[in-house]
Amino acid sequence: MTTAAPAMPPALENHRAAFLESLKIRHCSPATIKSRHGSLNVLFGYMAAQGMADVRDVSRQTVKDYQLWLLAQEYTPMTVASRMQAVRRFFEHLEKTDAILVNPCPGIPLPRMGSRLPKTVLTAKEARALLDAPDTQTGHGIRDKAILETFYSTGVRLEEMARLTIHDVDCQNGFVRVNKGKCAKDRMVPLGRKASDYVREYLQKVRSQWSKTNRDERALWLSSKQPYGPLKSQAIAVMVKQYGRQAGLVKHVTAHVWRHTCATHLVADGANIAYVQRLLGHRSLRTTQIYTRTTIAEIKATHAQAHPRS
Repeated sequence: MTTAAPAMPPALENHRAAFLESLKIRHCSPATIKSRHGSLNVLFGYMAAQGMADVRDVSRQTVKDYQLWLLAQEYTPMTVASRMQAVRRFFEHLEKTDAILVNPCPGIPLPRMGSRLPKTVLTAKEARALLDAPDTQTGHGIRDKAILETFYSTGVRLEEMARLTIHDVDCQNGFVRVNKGKCAKDRMVPLGRKASDYVREYLQKVRSQWSKTNRDERALWLSSKQPYGPLKSQAIAVMVKQYGRQAGLVKHVTAHVWRHTCATHLVADGANIAYVQRLLGHRSLRTTQIYTRTTIAEIKATHAQAHPRS
């Protein structure tokens, strides 16, 4: 017979609920909110083990000890960093809402995560094979081709792609407006000539027909099945994976792989890293710099295979 976990003190649960609600207001993704919720579960469990039931009991030393405890549980440095980022954001929220007088987190360094590279990046040949997979003799094939080209051209996130409206895309001038990106940040990103051409073809030949039954619909990407409602992010994710298999790629292709591929190819072709940072909507340049390491890794691999003295 299992013993039920002790109930969380109401005050802690109220603080967490208010914090998570603030993330929703800032339009953070469901995945981010779920991750923060889980991280706070771990923190509150640690606090209970230390006899703490009030956020005001948490000191700077408590936060340091908590990080050491996480590392001792054999979490990866990346997982520990994610847990600690949640703790930082939580106590920042408590300080802003006057639940605590002093934030105990500033100045405590996160564990070093090393140079983690993207797991999967498509080569230029693989990217072309995937882009050529849709059957552009059909309406849904034209739509899918436009989506894939837009992914490759802009590096937008899956949720950002699904939220695009007909007012967000300027095919004539080659721009896409990303509204409420990660943590509610807006940005403008260039849309390449080929991607613009395919989006324009989709709008003129396909969407104009599918939207006849609902002229008020503003979603850019529509389902190919009646009543032609907005195409959901899950459907786009499945579509990308299916075309990866159809193109005969061994690599596991996801929408996020397109994001990695777009950034890596830009850096490899000489794009300024600050430009790539703005394109992807990264808060920190350090996040974008993984793509410079990816390029160096590819150069080394090619050198090892091709150089006669390697």
